Amino acid sequence: MWRVVPAKVVGTSHQRSGAPCQDAYDFLRFNTDGEALLIVAVADGAGSASLSHVGSDEAVRHLLTIVPRGQFDFRKVTQEQVRGWMQEVLDHLATVAKRECVPLSQLACTLLLAIVARSAAVFAQIGDGGWVVEKDGELVAGTWPQNGEFANTTTFITTESALDGMEFVRLEGQIAAVAGFTDGLQMLALDFAGRQAHAPFFKPMFDSVRHCADETSLLAPLQGFLASEPVTARTDDDKTLVVACWRGSEGGSNDAAQ
Repeated sequence: MWRVVPAKVVGTSHQRSGAPCQDAYDFLRFNTDGEALLIVAVADGAGSASLSHVGSDEAVRHLLTIVPRGQFDFRKVTQEQVRGWMQEVLDHLATVAKRECVPLSQLACTLLLAIVARSAAVFAQIGDGGWVVEKDGELVAGTWPQNGEFANTTTFITTESALDGMEFVRLEGQIAAVAGFTDGLQMLALDFAGRQAHAPFFKPMFDSVRHCADETSLLAPLQGFLASEPVTARTDDDKTLVVACWRGSEGGSNDAAQ
């Protein structure tokens, strides 16, 4: 089954200002056609948007209601299908904006999706943050942070034409582990010079999740790591990290968390 250890912490800059954590995540484990699948969504609200924490939370929750519905066939997921899911999320955010009496831009957030099986994985991304995968024994960057039109800008799902630029990746091979993260961690998680995953960051985490007796025992340590001085000294932003590893054939489950 897929073992999942997620954590998010408020950035020190938000602690000082009293702003809420604008990151969100959700995940779902289920079986379909005898295959154990994992769906993970991660979002990061725009710092300049007043209700971006609402936008990110609504986005990940709604996305995870859309993906597994109906006759979901992982092997046939296409870029156009995922774009349609993202459009449904955007439409949902428009409804939330009306409910909250704010412009849609005040719910701005990035949105990342992973659908993972043992034999393949599909990743989609709007904005920064990223996915890292252990595939066929090697650590690879599943996606890469997206910047906006300019180097220091971020694309959000509410950005005009954001869905047209959505990154879509399908990786075939034996998938042993996957991690999704928001931009508060990308300078630690990625080697930008080599454009690759930073192995010393991920390998110990993957090993810990893979070999633990109880995944819940790692929740507090992971959150403590994200809030630790060595990490906060490098980044004062909100930080979210979802780590998942395959372990054995312990059967599937239907459970979610946020």
